[in-house]
Order: sequence, then structure tokens, then C-alpha cells
Amino acid sequence: MLMLPLALFSWWYTTAWRTMARRIQQRLNHALDFFSVGLLMRTLFDPFRQIAAVKGQGNVNVQFHAWLDRTFSRFVGAAVRGTFIFVGSIVALFILLLGFVQMLLWPLVPLLPVIALLGLLMGWKL
Repeated sequence: MLMLPLALFSWWYTTAWRTMARRIQQRLNHALDFFSVGLLMRTLFDPFRQIAAVKGQGNVNVQFHAWLDRTFSRFVGAAVRGTFIFVGSIVALFILLLGFVQMLLWPLVPLLPVIALLGLLMGWKL
């Protein structure tokens, strides 16, 4: 009869806690992969959806125009990628904070019925 509560206690504070930490890490990795934060940081100033970066063969005016096109495309790419990096980082931070709170509260969950019973006996009201 005592084995079941001991097994539950052992599982709750070892295996389940480790599994929860692993799942938090998986959610964080999934969010960073979903937003491709690493790839976007490596390619931050690459041209944005520019099929062919024309080098501008010809006179100075054509070369300058091609340079302006490439530069503008790089700034647009940096703005779009920067936005996705920012949003992905905020989502990852949110997942990290929720996971931290979850890890802190996990050991207290088995005590909630005891706390509720004590509160009921002391006359706490919702």
C-alpha cells in the first residue's frame, strides 16, 4: 500500500520533472526553428527576394541604378528579417519564462490539496 505513493513521489520529482524540462527545451527549440532565428541572423543583410542581383554592365548611370537596387533590397531584407528575429525572440523569451515558472511550481502541485484543506479549515473564502 505504501509502494504506490512512494512510486508516485519518485516519479513526480525525478522522471516527470526531467521530462517537463525536456519538453520546455523542445518548445523553445521549435519556436526558434519556426522563426528561423539563426538563419535570419546569418543572412540579415542579404538582398530580400532579389532573383538576380544585376551587376549593371554599362555606363555609370546603369551601374549606379543597379547598386541602388541592391542596396534598397538589402535594407528591405534587413527590416523584414529583423522583424522576424524580434518576434521570434519575444516568443522564445515568453516560452522560457513560462517554462521557468512551470519548473518552479512543479514541486508544489502535490501540496495543493493539503493547502486547500488547511485553507478550508481556517475559513478562507474565494
